[in-house]
Amino acid sequence: MERSGRASSANRIEAVVFDYGGVIISPIVDKVSVLADRFGITMPELLEVLLGPRESGDHPWHRCERGEIAVADIQGLLEPWARAAGLSLHGDEIDVLMDPTYSVIDAVVERIARLKAAGYRTALLTNTFAEYRPTMQQVVPFAHFHAVVESFAVKARKPESAIYEATASMLGVAHDRILYLDDFDQNLQPAVALGWNVVHVTGPDQCLRELDRLAPLG
Repeated sequence: MERSGRASSANRIEAVVFDYGGVIISPIVDKVSVLADRFGITMPELLEVLLGPRESGDHPWHRCERGEIAVADIQGLLEPWARAAGLSLHGDEIDVLMDPTYSVIDAVVERIARLKAAGYRTALLTNTFAEYRPTMQQVVPFAHFHAVVESFAVKARKPESAIYEATASMLGVAHDRILYLDDFDQNLQPAVALGWNVVHVTGPDQCLRELDRLAPLG
């Protein structure tokens, strides 16, 4: 799912918005895949149990991302979701997902800094928890961004439209001048509905190529 954003001066990209997991660091689905092997089910099946369905709702992970509950509360609230999937959880699944082991995509972090220096407005738009903020700040300097939009802080999470509206407002840029990169396609659909240009990130090299094409530095 892509919309070209710099094909003409009438539709020039002014702001580039980055998701965190799967764009700046390795995707959380890598850890879900490891856990899925434990249960002998597919990654998407376990993803829905642990992180909730594609649409936003009252799943514990979603509630935590909106700042309604603490990370420590998630595991104990997963039982109905696990039972519906025929699973008996071990009790450490959220600890595994939150374990601070990941790969940082250094080339993307460097590109964010270069985009800002080149005059683009930049933003971080992420579904995250208050408890995780210090870790993010160690990975990517928040000074790289004109706006840092965290779901727990704005009380809305992707794909809820309010978080996209908040991002555009913080950036002070028209919707059709924004380029957004995310590895979850369901998070791109509301952005497209607002007029954003989007890239479904499938890997670091593809991400950088699309940035070259849609938000060139030269």
